[in-house]
Amino acid sequence: MTTLTTAAEQAPERTPALTVTAVPATLPPLDSAAGSILGLASRESRSQQHPAWAPRQRPLDETTTTERAQAERRREEERHVRSLARIVALACVEAELGLRPARQLSAWLDLATYQKMIRRADLAQRIRATRTDGPAAAPKALGARACRLGPEAYEASATVQLPDRARAMALRIEKHRNGWKVTALELG
Repeated sequence: MTTLTTAAEQAPERTPALTVTAVPATLPPLDSAAGSILGLASRESRSQQHPAWAPRQRPLDETTTTERAQAERRREEERHVRSLARIVALACVEAELGLRPARQLSAWLDLATYQKMIRRADLAQRIRATRTDGPAAAPKALGARACRLGPEAYEASATVQLPDRARAMALRIEKHRNGWKVTALELG
């Protein structure tokens, strides 16, 4: 005897693999001790855990304005010293080449350094007198760097390009009354 069975009766019973639960309409309130919904600690608890997470306690007042003004004055002073180093290096090379009177250096150099440059310019003029090369080409200042040693002293270096080579100069620049004077220099 044969019995007829339907397809529904032959199929094994299936259990659902996914369980669905209802989601609340609003999120629960944040608890600072427990953290946020995502499990991250809140700002208050982070600052209690480690001081690096604490917000800065520095108010924006005149101290930051004063510090900014002082930093800007130092940057401006350094720009001025770099410019002075570049100008003095170019002027010294021009004085050695005979393109500028050496007495023009007196405004930038102290007495001992000025006398040293006068001797160098005189020696260079004597050597040039024996040569028949013709006039020297004008040098060009390539750049300068400055390093602050203290509130009234800088050390600087400058480079001057000549047609056949480049020359470097090291300078010590110190505050003198209302301006800056070169107190030592070495020209290479």
